[in-house]
Amino acid sequence: MVIRSICSLLLTTIVFWPIQAQEVASDFAFLRQPQRIESVAEIEYLEELSSRGVELWAQGIRVESLDGSVIYADHHGDRVFNPASVIKIATSMAALEKFGPEHRFETSFYVDGEIDEKGTLEGDLILHSDGDPEMGTTDLNRLARQLLRAGLRRVTGELLVDGPFTIGNLHRSDRVATHLRRTLRRLGLRVPSEATYRPGIRGTRMAQRFSEPLREILFYQNAHSSNTIADRLGTAVGGAKAVEGYLETEVGIAPQDVTVERASGLRNNRITPAGMVVLLRKVVRWLEAHDMSPEDILPIAGMDPGTLRRRFRARDHRGAVVAKTGTLVATDEGISTLAGILYTEEHGPVLFAIFNTHGPVIQYRRFQDAFVKDLLAEYGGIPLVNASSRRSGN
Repeated sequence: MVIRSICSLLLTTIVFWPIQAQEVASDFAFLRQPQRIESVAEIEYLEELSSRGVELWAQGIRVESLDGSVIYADHHGDRVFNPASVIKIATSMAALEKFGPEHRFETSFYVDGEIDEKGTLEGDLILHSDGDPEMGTTDLNRLARQLLRAGLRRVTGELLVDGPFTIGNLHRSDRVATHLRRTLRRLGLRVPSEATYRPGIRGTRMAQRFSEPLREILFYQNAHSSNTIADRLGTAVGGAKAVEGYLETEVGIAPQDVTVERASGLRNNRITPAGMVVLLRKVVRWLEAHDMSPEDILPIAGMDPGTLRRRFRARDHRGAVVAKTGTLVATDEGISTLAGILYTEEHGPVLFAIFNTHGPVIQYRRFQDAFVKDLLAEYGGIPLVNASSRRSGN
């Protein structure tokens, strides 16, 4: 166990050597302009898009070194685009900052009053939640059965909800309240005809449930691009505008360069490719400060289950890309996005954001993959210590 821990620490240090080596320099990055290097991969990517009749005004890319001192590729990097599900990276970080990676969401029932010998509660039944984004009806049933086993049969006071309680695909408070009341009644608990949202916990806890750690929830959300989990997690952090506020105040993106309507990436969200790269830099550094790495919350392409499972699977690419995909077929005439970290032999971790709009999403994915693979080859290929080797412990 000790040897394995030491090996893991050494691997972390090796893979993220640019972070430590450039930490001091990055503190003074604002004093200088980044160096612009036009990569061959960028030139060929844009030429390929143009030759296929793709409207270049509707495309955006940004590729930077980890410390921000070098821009390897840029096309409309400062123009706002719809990032689709790539915005889930922002939702993830807002949640990590608010709760912490090991946080387990709690859902509990409290009784504020006495339960008599007939099982009647002379008082209020209170459901407390801090926003479990995976809570389902089966979980609610189990909590309700804990109440039944404790002898509760009837509530004479109010049925109250404290906190951002959501369940399944239900996000709106009125629909959630109705579902809660109907579920309790179906299981034999006689509760009031309405559930009311009111802050404050009081009384005695009678039933309790904890979620998986947040870091595990985030990995599943991002690997499978779960809109339901992301939207509910957005509710837990204060709503889509709280995610937008996080990008402005904590990441430093200008208000005119970001709009978040849905924490999942549905609808009309906006961010620049350059802004997404700034967010990715925040992700890497924040995770490192908490003894984590990007692949703890984002999938490794060609290796992990989910939307990147069948991309970058070849031996020369597997383990080089840790990223988030985005797809909206009916918005902006078709959107496909890809943003994340590319591990290279010569330049260490490279941050990239590729936003393709107004075109066929399947074709865009092929263009994205070719561009990233060309970048990887241009920068020396995949390093010996990469995301795949870190995940497997080799």
